[in-house]
Amino acid sequence: MTLKLGTEIPGTSAEGNITTLWVPTIADIKRPTMAELEAGTDISNYVMLGGWTFEPSQDTVSDQRENSTQDFGAPGRKSAGDSSIEVIDNTNTEHAEQNKAVTLMAEGNSGFIVRRRGMATDAPLAAGQKLTVVSVKCGEKKVLNPDANTMIRSTIPLFAQAPGWESETAEIASAAASHA
Repeated sequence: MTLKLGTEIPGTSAEGNITTLWVPTIADIKRPTMAELEAGTDISNYVMLGGWTFEPSQDTVSDQRENSTQDFGAPGRKSAGDSSIEVIDNTNTEHAEQNKAVTLMAEGNSGFIVRRRGMATDAPLAAGQKLTVVSVKCGEKKVLNPDANTMIRSTIPLFAQAPGWESETAEIASAAASHA
């Protein structure tokens, strides 16, 4: 079916429709279980708007044939790129007790960033939902200089590690599948 010019395509606002979790362990990043996700911490309220940087890329394997005047290619190695997360940082403030993102993602800590887009943050996680899951090791927190009218915040560099990542291709396992 071909869409006609001017056909309205609905869209979903990103505002309030992104959930970010820090999860300590996931056995299969393609099929995280509800138990694994519920053992994590919802850090959505700490993440600044536009503060998630994850830009995977893929190299091209050159395929040049002697008998052709065209160059071909094949999918090559993948890279997570320069990944980071910008968060509220309540270090030394009257809200120091509410600083889970900075505490959980201290330098050297390993875990999983799990993101769900397209549903209200307060909508419950459920089997079948698509997720981005990235296995990371945290780098040294970078304190950001404040701008006018901003919150105190920091950026935490994230380094992809094995078993890698799934970019909205992971799916929450059903209860039956997680017991198998």
